[in-house]
Amino acid sequence: MQGDNFNKAIAVTSLVTLAAALALCIPVAERLLAAIWQWYKFAGYSDDGHISLSIEAGLLFSTLLAVLFLSGLWLYQLAKRRAAVHAKHWSFMAVCTAVAAAAGYWLLGASSLNVWRP
Repeated sequence: MQGDNFNKAIAVTSLVTLAAALALCIPVAERLLAAIWQWYKFAGYSDDGHISLSIEAGLLFSTLLAVLFLSGLWLYQLAKRRAAVHAKHWSFMAVCTAVAAAAGYWLLGASSLNVWRP
């Protein structure tokens, strides 16, 4: 019975980690939509539109994503050893989501649609 409770705890923690990673995708999606809108709205003008991202916010955001990435990776290894199938899938999805969110933020930051603000 104690093993089942531990597997359930791993599954719940993995699901919470996935939910947190998905929640951190929301700001990236919002900035991406804003960049697409600015590009569409001002395409062809001499002073085309830009979005602005903050380097400090990006570092904080990346730190949070790194914590989620490491937590998800640890949960994935733990679930793999315990044969907790749902937890293994959810934690793997959390790891992939954290990587995608970080890559999305920094790729958007490196694009010509961004102007860094202090």
